[in-house]
Formats: sequence, C-alpha cells, structure tokens
Amino acid sequence: MSWKEYQKTGALGTENKKTLTLLIVDDERGILNTLEESFRDMFKVHTANSGAEALQIFRDQEIHLVLSDQRMPEMTGVELFGKLKAINPTPVRILITGYADINVVIRGLNEGLMWQYVTKPWDTEELKTLLRRAAQHYLKESQKDEPDPIRGLSF
Repeated sequence: MSWKEYQKTGALGTENKKTLTLLIVDDERGILNTLEESFRDMFKVHTANSGAEALQIFRDQEIHLVLSDQRMPEMTGVELFGKLKAINPTPVRILITGYADINVVIRGLNEGLMWQYVTKPWDTEELKTLLRRAAQHYLKESQKDEPDPIRGLSF
C-alpha cells in the first residue's frame, strides 16, 4: 500500500480495511481532549490519562502510533515507551515534553524508545505533519515484515 492510498482511504490495506490507530497519553484531560479532536479525522484515536491506562489499552488494542507526555505522575513518557517497546517495538512513539530535560530526550532517542519528540507548546499543524510522517514511517517499516514473493523461488 502506498502513502497516497492511505491518505485517501485511511486503510492499511484494501484486504483488511484497518485504519491506523493513535494512542494519546497525558495526565491533563484538557490536553487529551484537544489532541483527540485535532487528530480524530486522521486516525482512530485512543486516549489514556496515565501510563498504566495506556499500557492496558496497548495490550487490548492494535496501536500503530503513540503520542505521550513526558511528565506524568507515577510513570514518565520515556518509562512508558520502554514498557511499550518491550510488549511490541513496532508502533511509532513520539514524546511531548514541556520541560527542557534534554538528557531524558537524548537517552530515549539513543535507546530507541522514541522516534521523535515535540516541545510544548506545540504548533498543531506542525504536529499533524509530524504524525503524517510517523504514519508513513510506520507503513514503510511494517511493509518490511511482508514476505518477498520473489525470494525463495527457483528459476
């Protein structure tokens, strides 16, 4: 499936008709509502207001993209990404941080816990562009798992 096809249909493939899902995690309900409204036309959106709730949704649903705040009670976004990666490393993870905690961001990037990060306050159009790129990255990476129809054939 091409990126243009996904943009038109929102489907991962014509054979399974699945829409890409986005899990948004933030402990502030207002931010969750704003982000959900911003992206519900692009993705099937799930929201969680804690790391524990996000883990439960991640286990119960097929999630393709995760957008999480860094500073949350009980579990940071980077800690959450570590747990999510252990369960399934495939979904694209993006951190939102309102703090200049560059060491945490660098560690998370170096350990492969996240794909990108965004600083607060964010520009909604720039975040939409980033999520489109993340969706494209996910689709490209998930196609690598597809078996090559030519490989293994004898001529």
